[in-house]
Amino acid sequence: MMTLPANIDEALCKLQQNAKTWADLPDTDRAAVARACRKQFATLSMDWEEDNLKCLGIEPSKRDAYNTAGMDPFLFIATTTERLDKIADALEGKLESFSKQEPRKVSESETVIYEMGPLGQSTPGCTLELWSAKNGAAAAEDSACDRGASIVLGAGNQNFLTSVDVIERAFIHKECVFLKHHPIRPFIAPAFMHIFEPLMKAGAFAQCLDSELGGAHEAFICHKSVSHVHMTGSGATHDRIAASLKKAGRTQVGFTSELGCVSPWIICPGTGSNGQWEKAAIDHHTTMLTSAFKSSCSMNCLSPKVLVLPTQEVWPQRGEFLEALRQRMSVAPDMPPYYPGAHKRYDDFVKAYPSHAAEKIEAPPTQPVEDAPKTAAYPGQDFKVLPSLLVDVGTIGTDDFKPYALKNEAFAPVLAIASVACSSAEEFPLAAAKAMNKEAFGNLSCALIYPDERSEALDKVVQELEYGCVGINVWPALGYSNPLGVWGAFPGKYSPNDPQSGQDFVGNAAGVPSVSKGVLVSPFVNKGVGMDKPIPMLVLDSLQVLLSGKSFAVPRILGIMASRAFGLLPRRMTTSSSRATMCFQSRTD
Repeated sequence: MMTLPANIDEALCKLQQNAKTWADLPDTDRAAVARACRKQFATLSMDWEEDNLKCLGIEPSKRDAYNTAGMDPFLFIATTTERLDKIADALEGKLESFSKQEPRKVSESETVIYEMGPLGQSTPGCTLELWSAKNGAAAAEDSACDRGASIVLGAGNQNFLTSVDVIERAFIHKECVFLKHHPIRPFIAPAFMHIFEPLMKAGAFAQCLDSELGGAHEAFICHKSVSHVHMTGSGATHDRIAASLKKAGRTQVGFTSELGCVSPWIICPGTGSNGQWEKAAIDHHTTMLTSAFKSSCSMNCLSPKVLVLPTQEVWPQRGEFLEALRQRMSVAPDMPPYYPGAHKRYDDFVKAYPSHAAEKIEAPPTQPVEDAPKTAAYPGQDFKVLPSLLVDVGTIGTDDFKPYALKNEAFAPVLAIASVACSSAEEFPLAAAKAMNKEAFGNLSCALIYPDERSEALDKVVQELEYGCVGINVWPALGYSNPLGVWGAFPGKYSPNDPQSGQDFVGNAAGVPSVSKGVLVSPFVNKGVGMDKPIPMLVLDSLQVLLSGKSFAVPRILGIMASRAFGLLPRRMTTSSSRATMCFQSRTD
């Protein structure tokens, strides 16, 4: 085992020394630290945006089809500030009414449903529910074991995943956090140091770049001062951590994770109008599916990975839906496959399915070829665009079923098409739910497109789905940013030898007991969540100003509008004067 650098060793020991003091702090004092972190956004420098775009394979000086230069920072700021606000509210006792309500009982079961209100301002018409059952996850409580440093391993695909993990471990679980940034996201470290400076001053936060470990990752994970490890990433990384802890005799260290999933997108014909969809409904749902699939080049743990359909006999519009999907995929721009290893994973799926069962759909790139970066920003990256790959896995449970795409997460632009046999449209939803529980890898999230009205039949299907988040007529990803909801694997499915999608939830700021899943509910056709076009840059940058809490917000927004001729001129990228070559810093006094 390689030796851990002395400064990181010292920081871990210091966090362990501070752990009891931080845990014993009154909740109101901890809330004050969370609100102080929230205020840091008003003075947050955005000079990391350029490097963020380069990491994603986008040339910062040129426009891209999805306005990523504005969208990525907006998601980071919106998600992080909302989490800090809601957790501070919870620590101040302002959310207790949610957990004290009289929940609705699901028919013929012991499950109850807590109504958590509107999903959010960006998802009009959607509501959030928490389903609670005996096998659900307990709300976060103080750990009875000896407290030490809690390691958070940063995610490689989204900046906000890492900030949420830090916030949850520090403020909900009352742990002193040491964050190690992902190898392809060193640029975000200065922003994290600024945001969490109040937490650092409280003796409860430190961080380092991956490169600063000097290869001593095992020594880092197994350090004597570490009492918990939380990671967002792959099953392979999970297995390496578990093996290292076992080898070092550190099996008492808590280990939670958010891993991958072959996320289902189930299309139910419905029983109204004899299962006949209007063209507008087909267009809406193929657009929403395409947008969810192509987001971040399909490199999210919640990217749709298997489209689940009835047979042509049960749903005569199946062919029409697939043709509309192909058409939409051919015009929606493709993002660069920025995540290391994407091309190899993609090729593995090409090899697994013969040409008659696989179809590549070419689409324009998010930036013209002449504008896009020619060289990768980090080792292992390859920005050569990959076309969307549709693979037909056949009918589940029959001789023609080829399950590779349901057993392996692509983390690349691959979408499986699976058929579920049944005798009628009424039987399909429950049959599809059971098929996904049995055949698809993972249990993180699932989309259920359901034309019929809310009923006991729908509740029975949702009850059957063994996923931590279910989106009814909406992409489950849109629920992540609401701290009242939950995100994580379905409880009870994890084992160290077969971790699936990991274990433990983030969220549930209101402390609802025994949560088994979060459920997002939207009308069948809801233009507010259709994701049919990108948000204009002018709107994104104006929202950044408002959400950050910057002073003189109105004059700033007017200045943005004037400088860009009210949207006619592009935004000029902030130029970073320095790069994150090292970030190690901790509070030692």
